[in-house]
Amino acid sequence: MLDAEEAVVHATGDTVRILANSDTTALRDLIAQNPVTNAYVQSILDTGRRAGPIGGFARGIFLGICDPTHQDRLVAACWAGANIVPVTSSSDYGTYFGQALVALDEHFGSIFGPQSAVEGIWEVLRYGRQTARDLRKNQPFMTITNQAKIPANPNVRHARETDYDAVLPASVAMFTEELGYSPLADGSNGYRLRVRQLISKGYTMIEPGEHEVTFKADFGIVTDDAIQIQGVWIAPSARGQGRAAPAMAAVVNRALELAPVVCLYVNDYNTAAIRTYQRVGFDTVDRFATVLF
Repeated sequence: MLDAEEAVVHATGDTVRILANSDTTALRDLIAQNPVTNAYVQSILDTGRRAGPIGGFARGIFLGICDPTHQDRLVAACWAGANIVPVTSSSDYGTYFGQALVALDEHFGSIFGPQSAVEGIWEVLRYGRQTARDLRKNQPFMTITNQAKIPANPNVRHARETDYDAVLPASVAMFTEELGYSPLADGSNGYRLRVRQLISKGYTMIEPGEHEVTFKADFGIVTDDAIQIQGVWIAPSARGQGRAAPAMAAVVNRALELAPVVCLYVNDYNTAAIRTYQRVGFDTVDRFATVLF
């Protein structure tokens, strides 16, 4: 990692560095300033991961910017693994991270996180060797801390392992609709394993239908501070009937038994979904952005 560390320091004028295990407490303190927005990065540390690299770039690294007056304190950080996830809302810090990422010269699947930071990263990284497949510049980040404002659908329940064969097609359909390609297209078992893991942990909720799952949502990120809902999908045959909001109400009520805040983010052009979440009781508290490669 020595060459990578030198490249990062040189590219950013000694502003950004690759974090070490000794920075773990400082990284946790930074995340704790906004644990809901930073739930994804917190979930990485919750696996037992520390701030330092593990055997090179393949398993991801943390980049950091220190307070110039307190070198043991971080003012911003960024996870760089399969995805790039900033722990900051600053466009300026995002620009520095973009410079560091260009210097690392790695491939990434996406950038996502607070809107201004993602914009700062992308303004630099766009001149690197990857071309964006899709830019989602405005994604309302929504939260709810109380029980749903509407009655919940009593038929929504946790998926069981015996539901896997019904859940997988729903998950694949959601992914394909959202990203434009099938997660099974590469022939690997990674996505199937992810679906099984979510079910086995009790993190997938469904409304079973007679022949198919009619609604699905996942507890995609789970920390002590927040649960982020991902993978929300309703079967085409059940759309336009007002069924999404009561189903989401059931998901929210269950999630709030596990964490004090439930959150999600959604594309700004998906006005139907935004109305559904508002009906349940979600409020927009921030803006995210996503760059897909």
